[in-house]
Amino acid sequence: MDEQQVIEKLRKVMDPHTRQSVWDMGLIEDLKVEGNEVNLTFRPSSPFCPIGQQLAFAIKRSVEELGVKAKVKVVGYVKEKELNEVLGK
Repeated sequence: MDEQQVIEKLRKVMDPHTRQSVWDMGLIEDLKVEGNEVNLTFRPSSPFCPIGQQLAFAIKRSVEELGVKAKVKVVGYVKEKELNEVLGK
C-alpha cells in the first residue's frame, strides 16, 4: 500500500456540485499511509457544506476498499465533533 494508491481512490470520490474529486479540490490534508492504516483530514469546501457528511463517509469507504483501516478526521465543519465520533466507530 502506498500513498499513490490512496490518492487514486480519493480521485474517484466526486463532489456532485463541482464534478471534481475531493483530492483535486484540495479538500484532503495530512495524508499519511502507515502499514495497514491511512490517516487523513477532510476539510469540506464550506462549514455548512450540504453534502459534507456524505463525502466524509464516501472518503472512508473508498479508502477502506483498498483493504486498510481509514481514519478520517473532519475539520472546518459545523458538526465536525459529532461526525468525527461516528466516523471513528
